[in-house]
Amino acid sequence: MPTETIDLPLSFSVPEDFRDIDLTVSAEANTNKLIGELTGLARRPSDEEIAHAVLVQQSMYEMLTAAGAVYAGILLAGPSEDEPDGRLSSLMMTVTARPSELSNDQTVHRLARTMGAIYPEAEVGVVQLPTGPAVLLTEDSKVERPVNLLGDGGDPTIVRQLHVFVPIPGRTAMADFSIATENLVEWDDYVALLGQVCRTITFTD
Repeated sequence: MPTETIDLPLSFSVPEDFRDIDLTVSAEANTNKLIGELTGLARRPSDEEIAHAVLVQQSMYEMLTAAGAVYAGILLAGPSEDEPDGRLSSLMMTVTARPSELSNDQTVHRLARTMGAIYPEAEVGVVQLPTGPAVLLTEDSKVERPVNLLGDGGDPTIVRQLHVFVPIPGRTAMADFSIATENLVEWDDYVALLGQVCRTITFTD
């Protein structure tokens, strides 16, 4: 698995199946890379699906760069030998640097209480990672148009997000490791993937 190092004092590893969105190059360069990857899938998406994917990724690129994301990657799922009729779907994983009021363990418990109050319908908790405690937040959101990279249906859909907020020792900052998808059938597998990534976090200072 490749190692990703960000401008915070930590490093982590991401499974090779993820297609990285290079936030240091232009949106056009990422678009050309995406088109090449989509046309190389076992079942080539239609031209309409590819065009939709390009538009969605361009919107994601603008949103992520504006939010200060330090990593973004997409996991594409589709037909396989075991499931030749499998549905094309995508999972977005991002890592974003966020400010924090505190730089110690109190950060986690205060943030968990605050998140629980702000997002009463979300599931909020604390998990122990090898690096220390972190806050988990899982939330379902209804959107009017699907955000699946390879689908362009017109009906409202549910997008599920999981955030893992990891405090950075000695700094008033956190790393927000998150995933988002409409493919709820594979949700448990996606959660396991994010857990795998979070267990590789190491602080470099």
